[in-house]
Amino acid sequence: MDPGGLQRRPAAAARAGGGPQELPPRGQRAIHPDVDPQPRPWPGMQKLAIVAIVVLGCLQFLPATHIRDPNDPHRTWIPKDRSRIPTDSSNEVGSVDLFSWISCLELRTIAVLTNSTLSSSSDPQNISFHFLIPEGGNDKLPYHKLKVVLPDSDLTVTSQKQIKDKLNVATPEGNFLWLFHKELSPLLIAKSQLSKKRYLYIPADSIIKGKIEDLGRMDLGNYAIGAVEDCSKRLSDYVSMDVLNAIQRAAPKSWVSKEPYNKDACLLDFSMLLVEPRKLEKNLVESIMWWANVVNVANPSDQIRLAVALAFYDKYMKLPSNWKRADDNTDILNYDGPKNVCSEDGRQHEQSGYGATWQKYLHQKSEAILDA
Repeated sequence: MDPGGLQRRPAAAARAGGGPQELPPRGQRAIHPDVDPQPRPWPGMQKLAIVAIVVLGCLQFLPATHIRDPNDPHRTWIPKDRSRIPTDSSNEVGSVDLFSWISCLELRTIAVLTNSTLSSSSDPQNISFHFLIPEGGNDKLPYHKLKVVLPDSDLTVTSQKQIKDKLNVATPEGNFLWLFHKELSPLLIAKSQLSKKRYLYIPADSIIKGKIEDLGRMDLGNYAIGAVEDCSKRLSDYVSMDVLNAIQRAAPKSWVSKEPYNKDACLLDFSMLLVEPRKLEKNLVESIMWWANVVNVANPSDQIRLAVALAFYDKYMKLPSNWKRADDNTDILNYDGPKNVCSEDGRQHEQSGYGATWQKYLHQKSEAILDA
């Protein structure tokens, strides 16, 4: 053996590896250095990361749009600004719109309806009144008189002529609606787009004893209207059930009920309605016209009432019976004071009252202002 060879090998190894090589402990493998190159980032990723950090930093300066109630176990996000909530929501809790069609202008009844509604409400600041007065008059003067008597009320007074101008009376549907505008006035409001969200239709000669907001905010589900039923007469009192069944079998129209008609079905009290215009069927007026032509009733008003009842058969939500107008023990009463009544030729005469309930909601001084 060459004793100098053992000395030359460590030196050669030191020159090749940069230093003396240490042998691993017995039973372990030698760990070799990683020979793979260092990974390189994708081109532009560093710039993209910088831009993302800058953008996220700038978002911190924007105002908060939603908050979470710490007491809410579900931690639901709530809009911080209530104005961001859509104002046309059919289930909006904010306001109740109340419409009345005035056949003969009588400011006392309007004032009593407004004041009784506000007096009975627990949320009067969110109730709006819209009164549609006969065309040909000055709608500004009644408005100013009502605002003097009821300065805190939210009300509008609109001439019925504006509705007629919006309604295309040249079409069969428009002409039919205007021909029976007294009976179909709740639908005129929807068809003339006077209101695009849900509204209550109430006769102006009414006194409200209940909370109108409870009625105005009821959930109608899939129905377009909610109505009080008039069971003083039944369906069979107006039309023969044999005739109605024959019409049902022969009619190809989709608006005929698929179920047999009940002879004891009540009619709708169309003077008291909760309406969601967006849910109304597009062919609703055509349906009422069709029924008015196929059923024969001597009285035109009864014929329209029957046509409405058949067009809405099983297509409305029944409102609580306590909202059926009466003279006592209900949430809505008939106006019992003196009022102007118009004859067919348009002439007015005063009809005397029969009660004193109206006086609770109209002071004598206010009555003098309205009569001036």
